[in-house]
Amino acid sequence: MWRIGAGLLVAALMGGGGPAFGAGVCRVIRVVDGDTLQLDCGQGARRVRLLGFDTPEIRHPRCAAEAVAGRMAGAMLTGLVASAPVTGVQVTGQDRYGRDLARLAIGGQDVALFMLGTGLALPYQGHAHPDWCARLAAGQPAADDPTERH
Repeated sequence: MWRIGAGLLVAALMGGGGPAFGAGVCRVIRVVDGDTLQLDCGQGARRVRLLGFDTPEIRHPRCAAEAVAGRMAGAMLTGLVASAPVTGVQVTGQDRYGRDLARLAIGGQDVALFMLGTGLALPYQGHAHPDWCARLAAGQPAADDPTERH
């Protein structure tokens, strides 16, 4: 582990190729949805797609249940980022929409692991998105189906 400032950056969770920022350097400006936010690490606001998980869509949901679950995931992420400071960021690149791709730690906790633990997210490695409408219609919690884990 690396000690940076007053916070702890967990190297195993933040390992990767791009720039790394430790505690006190970055701040969340706003949560866009359950897996995207705006972050400022001293270079102005950047839109960031968080890695390791996927949440239901808010902007273009395929059904009303997906929109509701997406808002719940966004609220869960909003609560987490309001509860503690950013303690680690590892940027690994950009996606086709120009968003930075990054792992994020809040209060020393990996955000992907937190969101997966809420039941409002599924593991995601950049392949096909899950069919949230079918999952929700079947009454399946997001994180309980090992066949959808990548």
